[in-house]
Amino acid sequence: MKLTVVSYLLLWLLNERGLAMGCKTTPGLSYSEGTLSNRYSCMTLDGSLAITELGGSILGNGEDSDNIVAYEGIKPILIKEEGASLSLKGDVKLQVESGDKLVISVSTTSDDMEGFVDKQFISLGKDDRYFSVETTTTVPQGGLALRSFPFVTSSTTAFYESGPVQMKDGVRTKGCFASEEKLSRVYSLGAEGGDVSDTIPSRAADRSVDIAFSEPSGANLVLSGQDSVTWNGGVEDGSSGISTLVQVFGADIEDVTLDTWDTIPTLLPSSSSVGTFTSSFKIGAVNLDLPVLSVPVSYDPSTLPLDDLHSFLTGIYASPVGCLCTHANQVTLGETLGQIATTIARPDRGYEGTYNYFDPDNYISTSAILLSMEPYLQNEVRKVLERSGSMMKKDTGQLPHHFEGSEPVYSALSGMIQTGPNVFWVLSCFNYAKTSGDLQWLKDYMPTLRTATNFLYSLFSESDVKLASVPGSLMVDVFIRSNMTSDTNAMLVGFFRDFADAEEVTGNSTGANDLRKLASEISEAVNEKLWNGDDHYITQLNDDGTTRDFVDYDSNLIAISNGIPSHEQSLKILERIDGGQCRSGVTFVSEVWYGEDDTTSGNTGDSWCAMGRHAWFDSLSRKAVGDWDGFDKLLLTPLQTHLIESTFLHERLGCDGKQQQNRTAMYFEYPSVTAMMTMKIKYGIQPGLADFTVEPFLDGDEDVSFVWEAGTLSVSFSQSEVKIKAPRGTGSSDARMTLVRVSRLAKGSVYNVNTPCDEDDEKVVQTDDEGRVEFEATLGIKCEIIITLAGSLA
Repeated sequence: MKLTVVSYLLLWLLNERGLAMGCKTTPGLSYSEGTLSNRYSCMTLDGSLAITELGGSILGNGEDSDNIVAYEGIKPILIKEEGASLSLKGDVKLQVESGDKLVISVSTTSDDMEGFVDKQFISLGKDDRYFSVETTTTVPQGGLALRSFPFVTSSTTAFYESGPVQMKDGVRTKGCFASEEKLSRVYSLGAEGGDVSDTIPSRAADRSVDIAFSEPSGANLVLSGQDSVTWNGGVEDGSSGISTLVQVFGADIEDVTLDTWDTIPTLLPSSSSVGTFTSSFKIGAVNLDLPVLSVPVSYDPSTLPLDDLHSFLTGIYASPVGCLCTHANQVTLGETLGQIATTIARPDRGYEGTYNYFDPDNYISTSAILLSMEPYLQNEVRKVLERSGSMMKKDTGQLPHHFEGSEPVYSALSGMIQTGPNVFWVLSCFNYAKTSGDLQWLKDYMPTLRTATNFLYSLFSESDVKLASVPGSLMVDVFIRSNMTSDTNAMLVGFFRDFADAEEVTGNSTGANDLRKLASEISEAVNEKLWNGDDHYITQLNDDGTTRDFVDYDSNLIAISNGIPSHEQSLKILERIDGGQCRSGVTFVSEVWYGEDDTTSGNTGDSWCAMGRHAWFDSLSRKAVGDWDGFDKLLLTPLQTHLIESTFLHERLGCDGKQQQNRTAMYFEYPSVTAMMTMKIKYGIQPGLADFTVEPFLDGDEDVSFVWEAGTLSVSFSQSEVKIKAPRGTGSSDARMTLVRVSRLAKGSVYNVNTPCDEDDEKVVQTDDEGRVEFEATLGIKCEIIITLAGSLA
């Protein structure tokens, strides 16, 4: 008996069904004619007791909610030992009806197999964005049962106990992931197609589904590109654009390698696993490409614009999370490796077979993943960091540039040696410690981080000039840059300051002071030796006194973001960049063209494009000088527009600001940067090692108010009251003394601070004439700090 996939209808007909008008959300709780609904969610069961319609509204105001369910619907399937699918019967009953909650029960049996019973209790609260489902399935000897969840979305991500897996548009040989491992979450989003070779550009599906299991049961199959599950028919090459989750009860999985993307397996009734299986899960759908279970329960668009929520969640969960390859067999069969790719699986990946680029590619993708504030995902990032760290050269401290399969490679694809991997890998480790609050890990890992820094120390000569002399480019490997370059030296200023903070928080104050001094000396040398005397830093200074200058946008923006130029110098740099070519590109690489003689092997592929990494430092620079219009109009809004329209983005943008369709598809970079800009720049929420900062960056002097919730982090902000909860350790009860900085409060005013985890739980603070305040208090997930306006000093 071979479990296969049947193409019941042509692809367009399947899509037509998915796009057909489905169930409707309702202003209040409602159950009528098989449809259970509230203002956010709706579900319809047909006469066969299958869930044929599932939809959701992000705003809860009655806007259209397209059906997420494909073909025959979400339903149990019962199979005899001979392989025939048996007919089912049953009934639906309303069990609980109140103003706050509705519960229905669905009982299914079969006249063809005595002893089979499937019971479901489906509940919906008044303001729930999901349905809570509890199932009990009894499978008699000689049979097996499935629960099939087919969806009209193309990219599915599953969170297993040992790591996530993801697939978009799977094909016959890479269309099914069979596992007996505990499954905690599955979400599916995105429209079919959009790869470089496709005639259909990437586009949003404007619908998604999210399932979280509190009690998973039995084995499971995650199918990508498959229509529906049955026991007859065949599967054709190519993808249907459909994704399916299948729970398997009372069966052995055979003829495939478990925990790999493979073909459809054989399922045989199991004499050892027959019996009763229970499962509990939440399932929600929404009319956007984002995992709805990550939407805050109390989300209100008046406290956080929908585009900000949308682009933040899509920017993290659609692409960067799907790049993680930390589950067993994802890199090498039989091995579990902490590695991360640069694209999602579709089903192959861009830069196929290579991983862990910290030049700074995966610095950016891991930064975004960490901002999910989900401990599960943060732990997967830690695995990636430790994997690269384990392959560091112990004698020199050099980090791998990337991995080819499971093997480390220490030079870039261009053959150059870059400083980026050491710089950005260390900073990624700091990011993990900042967002997770895991200072014990940082303290234990500091010897490894210090060794990695030795590689950077070795770039300095005995000269009095504190500039590193480097062998290659910091962030663009094909650009030929060497000697005393502005990109690496500008970056080292911020790097050594961050390292000083790490030394300070782990108890090495002397080392911290030395590093801060070094950072200041490099900053002074960059200004003295690399400033062109007018409006930018040059590319490089050579040992013989000659220079090269391409008016590089990356190095100049890095310099501003690290506070190297004065405010006046910074404005001149930005004026030159904004007045240069291709300002519509977010953000272009340089003013002067890097030609064939200026790139390795004449590779000019990155010479005429915009890059997300440049855009990130552009956003930091805009905030440094207070250029809200530049940040909003030139950076954040264009990127949010791209992401909301397409869900998955190409590797680069062009001079015109459009995606370069010939560049790698489903790339991590721009989605990650968009999420980072939204949380860290616009709303200014920045967890630190010893501090926590809330520094909103919004237009004008108007009152600022918002509510930001992500994973274990919560910030509610207004000028009259601020509430902060944040992880300061890996345990939910962990808390520690933290320097709290808040800005955009009422200027020159008195605030009462309630810190319930401190012995002195009440204190009074005063804002300065810019509305800033800082104080020390114990902060944690269970130690919420509340700052309340008491009055003005005027």
